[in-house]
Amino acid sequence: MTMVRIKICKEPDCKDAASTEGYCRLHYSKHWRRSRKAKKFASARKLNRYIDHICKENPDNYLEAIRKDLSSSKFPEYVEEVFGEGERELNFEEGVEEEDIDRIIKKLKIEEGF
Repeated sequence: MTMVRIKICKEPDCKDAASTEGYCRLHYSKHWRRSRKAKKFASARKLNRYIDHICKENPDNYLEAIRKDLSSSKFPEYVEEVFGEGERELNFEEGVEEEDIDRIIKKLKIEEGF
């Protein structure tokens, strides 16, 4: 008999099963807006990198190059592979909340004469 592995929510002190993006349903809802905003910014960065790359390679006919790329069925994979960031982007969702940051800032001691 094999044991089924259940992933636990990555929210601190939560013992529920993770269902979406490493969070349980409650905490996914909590982080949804921030997640959407981060994905939107990442998409915009990829698009900007792609446009800059095409403009540098084809300064005279970059519009034709973009049209040609867009007509390709492998365009999304190409952009993700060449211009995607992968796991390199910084993400505060990994257990650091705004309340935690505020609490840390309040506890900082500023030396006299600073």
